[in-house]
Formats: sequence, structure tokens, C-alpha cells
Amino acid sequence: GDEGAQALAALKEAPALRTLHLNLSNNSVHSHGARALAALKDAPLLHDLTLRLSHNCLEADGAHALAALKDAPALHRLTLSLGSNPFSGNGDRALAALRESPSLESLTVDLQWTAFL
Repeated sequence: GDEGAQALAALKEAPALRTLHLNLSNNSVHSHGARALAALKDAPLLHDLTLRLSHNCLEADGAHALAALKDAPALHRLTLSLGSNPFSGNGDRALAALRESPSLESLTVDLQWTAFL
């Protein structure tokens, strides 16, 4: 859940971390946990990040939080698996902001079975 996501976000302090793949699908992660994971943008050498967060409880606030990953200066590859989350409002627009990242070379956003209401 959110506590686990917060604990894992501390990985941003790993001085040599270049690649991180986290599978947190089906773990009751809410928007609070997404905000914690977005702090990974501050990992100084992180080039490749995969966050599998499908089948959780992320809402529009979670989408907005994850969109902050666009500000990660070292991030070149980002994969977000966000299917089956109850996004609402303008969560889709928030995620579209990821295209503004100056450092991203590869972006994959999986929204299978997600309805934006």
C-alpha cells in the first residue's frame, strides 16, 4: 500500500542507482503512494524507471503526482503500467504532460482497462 510505496521511494537516495523496476500492482496504492513514488525524480543517476501500478486505487491526484516524473533530469526511459485504476477528472491530461520532459527518450504508458470519467 501507500506505506510500502513511501518506503520504496527512499531508493532515490541510492547514489549509483541507474535502473529501477518496481511491480506494485494489486497493492492498494492510492494517490498518496503515487506522490511518494514521484519523488524518485530526484534520484541523481536514475536513467530507466518502470512502475507497475495497475489494479490499485490511483485517482486523478495520483496521475498528477506521477506526471512530476517529467522533471527528472537524468531519466531517459519511463514505463508506467497504470491499467485498472479509477482515474477521473483530468488525470489523462496530467499524464500527457510527461511529453514535456526534456530528458525522456522513451515513454510507455499502459492504461488498459482504465476509464477517465
